[in-house]
Amino acid sequence: MILLVNSEVANIGCWENILRKKKIKYFLSSDYEIDLDQVQKIIFPGIGNFAKVMKNLEKYDFKKKLTYLLKKNTPYLGVCVGMQILLDESEEEKGVKGLGIIKGICLKIKSNKITKPHNGWNNIKFTQNSALFDKFEVASDLYFNHSYYCYPNKKEIITSCLEDDDKIVTSIQNKNIYGVQFHPEKSQIAGNIIINNFLNL
Repeated sequence: MILLVNSEVANIGCWENILRKKKIKYFLSSDYEIDLDQVQKIIFPGIGNFAKVMKNLEKYDFKKKLTYLLKKNTPYLGVCVGMQILLDESEEEKGVKGLGIIKGICLKIKSNKITKPHNGWNNIKFTQNSALFDKFEVASDLYFNHSYYCYPNKKEIITSCLEDDDKIVTSIQNKNIYGVQFHPEKSQIAGNIIINNFLNL
């Protein structure tokens, strides 16, 4: 069973449609009764303000549950802000703490090599192998929409960066945790490959 995290600011409907079409059983984190023992994988959709997302996790008392599942080695796919909240904090909102599952900070994009905010299609380049990118064509474009990016302390968990600026981290993997800065749900064929790879882990 897939746990789809409803942060109330994400494009949750888009992900529900994808899972329905794939005939994948799922339930929302906002459901009143959640049997955590039934959770096989977690998807945390992107879009949203760092502070607002963290506030809503606290509001629904979901922060502890999410941390519990991650420490149980439940496979997790964090998209955009769903990846960013794994870190300690973000420059987007001073004083607001993330989950701290991965040590690091989210930085504001200051690059002169890309438009700001970074919105549109772009390529990535791999820094190491990841099951998330199995059968993925390197030249495939992916859809981005962000002003901040993850800067983890451990660089060995970085699996890809932006082709136009290799300082911009575009994906990470730390054991059971996968994070992507781009939006696979909006990235057509290339994004579908990534989604399928995660569902097949």
